[in-house]
This record gives sequence, C-alpha cells and structure tokens, in this order.
Amino acid sequence: MEFNSKQILTKAQKGGYAIGAFNAANWETLKAILNAAEKLKSPVIIESSPGETDYFGAENLACLVDNFRQRTGIPVLINLDHALEKKKIYHAASHGYDLLHYDGSTKTFDTNLKNAKEVVKRLHKQGKLVEVEINHITGGSSLHSNESVKSVQGLAKYTTPEEAKKFMTESKADILAAFIGNVHGVYKDAPKLDINRLKEITKVTNCFFSLHGGSGIPGSQVKAAIKAGVVKVNVNTELRLAFKNTLIKVLKTNKEAAVYKYMPEVIAAVQKVVETKIKMFGSNNKI
Repeated sequence: MEFNSKQILTKAQKGGYAIGAFNAANWETLKAILNAAEKLKSPVIIESSPGETDYFGAENLACLVDNFRQRTGIPVLINLDHALEKKKIYHAASHGYDLLHYDGSTKTFDTNLKNAKEVVKRLHKQGKLVEVEINHITGGSSLHSNESVKSVQGLAKYTTPEEAKKFMTESKADILAAFIGNVHGVYKDAPKLDINRLKEITKVTNCFFSLHGGSGIPGSQVKAAIKAGVVKVNVNTELRLAFKNTLIKVLKTNKEAAVYKYMPEVIAAVQKVVETKIKMFGSNNKI
C-alpha cells in the first residue's frame, strides 16, 4: 500500500498537528511504534539514521513497514535521518524510503546548497520528499545528565529567515530542519525554543518544517512550535532510554532465555513513550 507523503504532511499542516518521527534500530522498537500508531489511529514516520539503517537494513525496515501498512491501512512513512552521504540517500530511496534528510549542515552554505539541489532534483523525479538542514543541530541522541543544554546550543548558529528563504527557494527542498534552540539528546536542563524566530522563518518560506530533538523539549514548547508551523517532530533519545533502562531492569528479574518471553515489557515501555508523544503532537485519531 502506497501513501502520498506530501498529502499526509499537508493534512497535518492544515489540521494544526504534527506527525511523530520515531527512530527504530531494531524489531522491538519498530513494533512498539507501530503498536502505538495502530492503537491511537495515528499516522507516524519511522526513521533511521545511517548507522541504524546499516544495522537494520534499509530493505528489511521497508519490508516490515510495508507489511504493517498492508495489514492496517495506517499511513506510515519511512525517513532516512541525518544522512551525510548522497550514496546512502539514493540507496535508501531505492529501497522504499519516502523521505530523505540530506544533512549538509557542517559544510559551507554554498556547498550544502549545491549538494541539496542535486539530491532534490534526483529524488523529486522519484516522487520522494527531501529534508534539509542549514545550521547544524547540535547534541547527541543520549542522556547528558551532567551537561547544560546552553553549552550545546552555543556550538551552532541559529537559522535566520534570510538564509532559510534563500536555501529553500534555490534548493526546492520540501522540509526544513531549522535550528531554533532545539538540540539532540536529554540534558540536565531543558532547552528554550526561539518560537518567534520560527514564526519569522515560516513567513518567508514555502515548505514543511521539522523539529529535531523532540525528546528533551517541554510539551508546551513543542505545542507552540506546532502552532507556528512544525508538522514533523523527531524523537529518538527517549525511546533509546526506555528500551535500555527497561531491558536492564527486566534482565535482573526475568530468568527466561527466550527473547519473546522477556521483550514484551521492553516493547510496552517504548510504546508508552510513543503514545505520550503522539497525543502531545495531536496526531491521534487523524486517519
């Protein structure tokens, strides 16, 4: 079963909600996300970083997602997250990924734009949507309990309306991952988003907006970003922590050797996080 990615994002944009983009590196995490989507009748985006994609296999992830779509009819898109290499983007696209994130944010503006134009031109011919990142979104998808979020925010330059307008107009990319104070990971303090900056960017650009770092951002700010135009919120760290912490706990008490006898509790913990986020983003009962 095929779904039109642009129509799904446009529906979210018009409906004032966002679709959760949840990273999956293994079957258990994927199952937790899909369980939540089915239970809450919500569209979702399954995404994998290049490392996660190498571990899972692009064709394997796409096959499992397609099986779920055929069985349930629930709109599920697949996104390649933060891909630095064009060859990996094209590989994922050839194996059924719907959205491709070209991340040239560590390169110069001109080099980033040049590469983005090439990726967009090639993938638009295949009916794919392309996400781009102008200013590097800092941090890492893990727990940074002894680190201040401000120290990480200061490592990069916030996206400006002027550069966003130029980049999106010339590249013809579909989705912009703007840096407005959002960072990857969970820190000892929470980030404060520059919502006014986001509003100014949305005024001068005609595209969809993606909010990265959804794990560490307070719900009120996430909702404000959605109201300002965000239609896709990325979540990874909270899923990883729920998986790891629950697995450690389970293995201390559950002496079963069979994976299927001790993994259900882990899957349930990850699913709970996904359900909370779906409700926060307002995408439940939107299919």
